[in-house]
Amino acid sequence: MDEAVVIAATLVIAAILSTRFALRFGVPALVLFVGIGMFAGSSGPLGIVFADYALSLDLGLIALAVILFSGGIDTRLRLFRAAILPAGLLATIGTMMTAAIVGLAVHVVTPLDWATSLLLGAVLSSTDAAAVFSALKGRGLPARLRGVLETESGTNDPMAIYLTIALAGAVTSGRVDVLGLIGGVLLQLTIGAVVGVVFGRLLSTLINRVAIPSFGLYPVLALAGGLLAYGASNLVGGNGFLTIYLVGLVLGNRPLAHRHGIATFMDGAAWGSQIVMFLVLGLLVFPDQLAPALPAALLVTVVLMFVARPVAVVATLAFTRLVSRGRYQFSRPEQVLIAWAGLKGAVPIILAIVPLMERVPGGDFLFNVVFVVVIVGTLAQGWTIAPLARRLGLAVREPPVPPVTLELGGAAPIGAAVLDVYLDHDSRAVGVSIRDLNVPEDVVIAAVLRDGKLVTPRGGTVFQAGDHVYLISSSSETVSVPASFRAHARAAPVAAEAKDAPAARGPDEAKSTHAATGVEDAPATGVSDRES
Repeated sequence: MDEAVVIAATLVIAAILSTRFALRFGVPALVLFVGIGMFAGSSGPLGIVFADYALSLDLGLIALAVILFSGGIDTRLRLFRAAILPAGLLATIGTMMTAAIVGLAVHVVTPLDWATSLLLGAVLSSTDAAAVFSALKGRGLPARLRGVLETESGTNDPMAIYLTIALAGAVTSGRVDVLGLIGGVLLQLTIGAVVGVVFGRLLSTLINRVAIPSFGLYPVLALAGGLLAYGASNLVGGNGFLTIYLVGLVLGNRPLAHRHGIATFMDGAAWGSQIVMFLVLGLLVFPDQLAPALPAALLVTVVLMFVARPVAVVATLAFTRLVSRGRYQFSRPEQVLIAWAGLKGAVPIILAIVPLMERVPGGDFLFNVVFVVVIVGTLAQGWTIAPLARRLGLAVREPPVPPVTLELGGAAPIGAAVLDVYLDHDSRAVGVSIRDLNVPEDVVIAAVLRDGKLVTPRGGTVFQAGDHVYLISSSSETVSVPASFRAHARAAPVAAEAKDAPAARGPDEAKSTHAATGVEDAPATGVSDRES
């Protein structure tokens, strides 16, 4: 037992340290995590024999639930509401189209039958929340596109999971009930959505009203409540993944006691879940068995990245424009970026375990194909998202990350928030003293960070370009950058996102509204808030 603990702890530490390498060189973290797992696996130097597919599937599903919960907490409701129509259609119609196109290509170029080909398409049909959240953070994507991609990745797993399970059963039984598939998906999504919203409201009320002597238990209560909603939704026929994402979304956008502690804890839990999930998946891979699947995998990768995903995106967004009567319009460069940023990750690899569990003929081959597709696609897309955004003229300036984080801890008033406002050179506050600023009555200037040093704000303190100004607001309902800190013209002060604050995007991340979609679209006009 002690030896197992030492090995497991060593692998986790190695995975955590590898994130610094991933951030510096732009390598997707999941690739490094999986690589460490393969290094420790039966074909690697450590030679750890692990082939418990049932345990791996259970761990992967729970880890995915935790990641979606954290992603929901980190999602701003304004972005979600503005993006829900295009993202929702991409998560349903787009996912089914991707599965169908990949399945058709696989059937044409491989000896696999129709059902098995469609099963492979279903496994690869969804984007991965963990991969998308981590890949888009700090890459300079406009808020409207980031909102669509993050919302899609947080809501398309139910469709892919249901299609995979249903098609795996169809392969073994020889029958495919198309109408039953569609009806089952709609029923699961409806029940999951209702349960998620109800549980989210109940959980937020419980957290706000219960008096727990130890503040460290509030994050545990939030996580336990989210997992309770996940399991309950599955028991009543809903989709637990959509449920737990919506629970997190509700918690992250309502006045909540100990918000910063809960958000920080969930950020760590999500990272820990990713590490465990990818390490375990890496242990399941036998590198010496990947060679036979390599030609088919590379072909599927090309079809998925350059045919299936782009076709699904263009067709779905065209349908979105039609049903919204032109309200939702995406330019050609925006469609290209949305298509390219549909990253795969742990979800397809986890779903590839289902055929193995269902004893689908050729299940090992499918698993190896999926593994290669995910790794190759993630490397290609993860490295190139930011350069592509710049090439397409869609990249926006990201605010610098402040080296100091201020927070309201303990039993601070519910809804109170710390705002981190970065002053650009064109901010109205630059060159103005505090006494001459018109600051709202419910906002207090708590500190100024200048050249890495904290400056005590006094009446005669004059703001300079590059300052990080920390404001305390008594109510998160009215959180926004005060007018005196905004820019003179169209630009505005940049909202600094704290490194360790998973809910760093505030309620008013961008004040300018995109004419076509209503999605907030100005990355340098927001405010980072950390509420109590």
